[in-house]
Amino acid sequence: MRRDLFVEDRRDDTGLAGGGPAEQPADFPATGAALSAPLPAAPRPSLSIVMPTISWTGSFASCVERCLDLVDAGGDGCDLVVVFDGVAPPPPASLDRPGVTVLETGERTGPARARNLAAEAARGEILLFVDADVELAGDVVERVRTLFACEPDRVAVFGTYDDEPRASGTVSQFRNLLHHHTHVAHAGRAGTFWSGCGAIRAASFLDLGGFDEEYRYPSVEDIELGMRIVAAGGQIDLDPSLRCKHAKTWSLGSMIYTDIVHRARPWTHLIAASHSLPDALNIDWRGRASGVCAVGMLVALAAGLVLPAKSLPAVGGMALACLIGLVVLNVDFYRLCLRKRGARFAVASVALHWLYYVYSSITFGVVMIQEALLGLVRPVACHARCSEPSSTGESAAAISRSRPIAGR
Repeated sequence: MRRDLFVEDRRDDTGLAGGGPAEQPADFPATGAALSAPLPAAPRPSLSIVMPTISWTGSFASCVERCLDLVDAGGDGCDLVVVFDGVAPPPPASLDRPGVTVLETGERTGPARARNLAAEAARGEILLFVDADVELAGDVVERVRTLFACEPDRVAVFGTYDDEPRASGTVSQFRNLLHHHTHVAHAGRAGTFWSGCGAIRAASFLDLGGFDEEYRYPSVEDIELGMRIVAAGGQIDLDPSLRCKHAKTWSLGSMIYTDIVHRARPWTHLIAASHSLPDALNIDWRGRASGVCAVGMLVALAAGLVLPAKSLPAVGGMALACLIGLVVLNVDFYRLCLRKRGARFAVASVALHWLYYVYSSITFGVVMIQEALLGLVRPVACHARCSEPSSTGESAAAISRSRPIAGR
């Protein structure tokens, strides 16, 4: 079910931008080189910002305000589609304005379904997905439009969190800085996609059938989409100059639960289904070696509790060697932590990073053993959709991008 709450069309016949680039705010340093620097001679494509949400309050309020500012700066070539996942209470008055479409799913279906509904309503040639707890930098829209205009073969591009997370807690700072470092360290061609701040050509998105709606919670639906894009021959780039600020507050418990249940487990099922281990982001060779070091240290510490006292020097040496290996492999990240928040935070980050690799590696091993021995079917997201068109049977060309969705 979908109900259109606010619908407004401000596109002209061309659908091209009439505004200049947005001003870069002071809290978003212009770091990271864009993948394609020169401005193209060809006109930049129109763009729709897509934001799913489950609340009109909290971090959504400030994050959607930034989107509204970007729509104003983008002129007629930019619009915003907000989708409430569930039965929506009355939307904020700020959303009842030109260039903004507000929808609801009618029941809690998950962000994959919400984004797909928004994509069908969006008018832009480019879809810029952003989470409701993510505040885009002031130049993201213009950078994205330029990147796609510069390289017609580019299907998708995504960016990264900045290095100044809004939440101040140790776990929140660690988690967001780790994401930032991982993305910055892997700039260039990518084999995955990120919907926190990621853009894709609308035609390609619709042709691929969008996000897999069997993901009912925020999970790896964006990674799965990226795998399908690459399998179809599409080009995805990671551009660290596309910055955003994450407003989420993490606790130790929420980090562990989310990583295991909504990240590591479904991602491992995807890897098993694809019969290949991608060399990307946090599962590149450095990440794999870090996992070995973390688990090796855990084994050594556990052995020290049960083996005779004469074995302690050996197991202690093994634990120390694994710790040194973990630090050496990730020294650039720990330097970032030291530079941002000092020595105590850097030491805490080493401990949290070790824990992260322990539970992620164990989850990966358990799921792979289950797949190999029991032949378990992946519990979410049917990977058979890799080359299927949209379930509606409509091609991208058949979906109008220049009319309001009222009356669709």
